[in-house]
Amino acid sequence: MKQMLIVMLAALLVFLVGLRFGLSYFSDVAKSTGNEFSTGEFDIGISKNGERYYDAYKVFEFGSLLPGEERTIRFYIKNRGDYPVSRISMILNVTDREDGTPSKAEVLVDSTPDVGELSEYLIVKDIRVSFNGTVMELDRYAGKSLRELNGTLIHLFDGKLAENKAIEVTMRIELSPDAGNECQTDTSEVAMLITASQ
Repeated sequence: MKQMLIVMLAALLVFLVGLRFGLSYFSDVAKSTGNEFSTGEFDIGISKNGERYYDAYKVFEFGSLLPGEERTIRFYIKNRGDYPVSRISMILNVTDREDGTPSKAEVLVDSTPDVGELSEYLIVKDIRVSFNGTVMELDRYAGKSLRELNGTLIHLFDGKLAENKAIEVTMRIELSPDAGNECQTDTSEVAMLITASQ
């Protein structure tokens, strides 16, 4: 009898399983394809006059300076990207050169005829940054020579520079009245590395 009961239970179980798989159900499938993440562009440009902006551009060239003369450098930095810029910095890389054969007056006082001395006498009078009608004076760099500022990180801007907005940077540089004959026929080449961060 026990065997019969086991056989009947097994048959009932097979019947119920068969009943379950024998029934039809409606079904459907939904798919989601092509999902993606992407980023925008983070980009700044430099300009001499605020009209056209470039990744690399020469913004100044001054020649035939005399001791005591002053020149103003003006350039613009624009946010050309899709994100606000929160910080802009600049590093000046200064290279001094002797241009050609030293003059007779220079030979008498120049103990390094292969290396120029001009950056030692090019003095930063002030650096100003204008943004949205506000002018910030960066006093901590005033009175220093280009040689002293060589390789120094100069913070130009902290805030929120929105897309398509620009800051104006003005630097006044003076050839020191103390510059002597050792500076004759010298050139200081100034490369400005400008960096921005989000």
